[in-house]
Amino acid sequence: MPATHGRSDRGWGKGSRVQSPGVEAGERDDPSSAGVVEPRRRGGLLGHIPGIGSDLGLGHNNLVIFWAMLFNEVSFGFYQTLTPIYIESLGASPGIVGMVIGIGGLTRLVFLAPGGWAADRVPIRKLIVTGRSLSVIGILLYGLAQTWWMLFPAILVMSAGNIVWPSVSKVIADSTDSRSRTRAFTLIYTVGPSIALLLSPSIGGVMADTISLRSIFFAAAAAQIVSVLLFSRLRPVEHRGEEQVASAGYRAVLRYKPVVVICGLFLALLLVLTTGYTLVPNYLEDEHNIGIGTIGQLGSIFAVGSILLGVLIAKVKRFAPPLNALLLTTSMAPLAFLLLLGGGSTWVFALAFLCRGGYFVSWGLIYAILGEVAPERLRSRWPRCSAASASGSPPSPPVPSTRSTRPCRSSSP
Repeated sequence: MPATHGRSDRGWGKGSRVQSPGVEAGERDDPSSAGVVEPRRRGGLLGHIPGIGSDLGLGHNNLVIFWAMLFNEVSFGFYQTLTPIYIESLGASPGIVGMVIGIGGLTRLVFLAPGGWAADRVPIRKLIVTGRSLSVIGILLYGLAQTWWMLFPAILVMSAGNIVWPSVSKVIADSTDSRSRTRAFTLIYTVGPSIALLLSPSIGGVMADTISLRSIFFAAAAAQIVSVLLFSRLRPVEHRGEEQVASAGYRAVLRYKPVVVICGLFLALLLVLTTGYTLVPNYLEDEHNIGIGTIGQLGSIFAVGSILLGVLIAKVKRFAPPLNALLLTTSMAPLAFLLLLGGGSTWVFALAFLCRGGYFVSWGLIYAILGEVAPERLRSRWPRCSAASASGSPPSPPVPSTRSTRPCRSSSP
C-alpha cells in the first residue's frame, strides 16, 4: 500500500498538489513530507467503480483506514449472516440464540462507553492495534466453542476490541475538512465495507457447506489479522494536555436535547430493524428449506444494495442532507420485511436482501445527523450514548465518531 495519498480540492477527482488535513505540524512545513504529494492516479480496482473515480480523495491515514476497514468487513462478512445458525448448531434454542446475540450487543456497549476516555489518554495507534488484536482472539474462541454457553468468553474478548472505534473515527475526522468529511465517512464506513461484503458472505456460505460452520470463523480471524497489520501503519495526530480537556461528560450530552432526540430516533430505528433481521437466516433455513450456502450468498446481495445506496447518496445533491438520505434508506426496510414474509422463492428473498442494504447504510447516516447537531465539546461522548440503541443488535457496522479537536464545523462528518 502506498504511504501517501493526495486529496483533490473536490475530493473525488484527480488530485492537485494539496496538503491533507490532520497531518502533523512538521509535515505542514515540509513540502516533501507525507502530507503533500504530487497528483497521481490511485484507487486500483475501486477507481473504476462509477461514482468513485480514479482518486479516492483520502490522505494517508484515511486511505490506511479504508483498506483496514475493508478487511475488517471481509472478516465480519464471513460469519455475520450465519452466526444465528452457528449458535443454533451448538444446541441453542431460538430464544437462546436471541439472548446470546443480545448479550453480545450489551458487551459491545460496555466497551464502547470508555472509548472516548481511552482515545484521550492512550496513544491512538497503540489502542487501535491492541483492541483489534483482541478481536482476532475473540473470533478464534468463537470458532472453537463446543456448546453455546462457551460463546460468552469469546463474546467478551471480541467485544473488547470495540473500544477502538471512537479512536478510528477521531482519526478520520482529524484527517478531513468540512467539504470532505461526509465523503470520507461514506467511503470508509459504507462503500468500502459493502464491497468487502460482496464476497465474504458467499465464500463463508460455501465454506460452511463444504467444510463446516466452524471454518468460517478461522477465515474471519485471518482477514482480521490483515486489518490489524494495516491499522499498524496509521500516523495519527496525538493530542496532549489542554486539548484533551475540551471533551464534555455524558451528563452534558443528556442535557443537550437535539442529541437526545436523535439518539432516541436511533434507538427506535435499530430496535425495529434489528428485531426483524436477527433470526432471518434461521427463518429461511427452517421455514423455507434454504441451504446454508444460499443464505451466505444472500448475505452478499445485501452488500449490493448498500453500495448502490452509498454511491447514490454520495452523488445526488438531494441526499446531501443526511436526514434526506436516512428517509430513503429506512424506507427500504418495510419492503424487505414484506418480501421476506410473503416470499416463496429464492429470487424474492434475494430482492429482500437487496433492500436490506438500507439497514447497513442507515448506521452511518444517523451519525452524520448527530455530527450536524452536536457541538464540538460533545463529539467524543454522543457516539457511546447513541450506541446504547444497538445493545440488542447482531454484529454490526463499526460505530463512527466525529470527535475532532479542531473548531466545530457545521458540516456532517
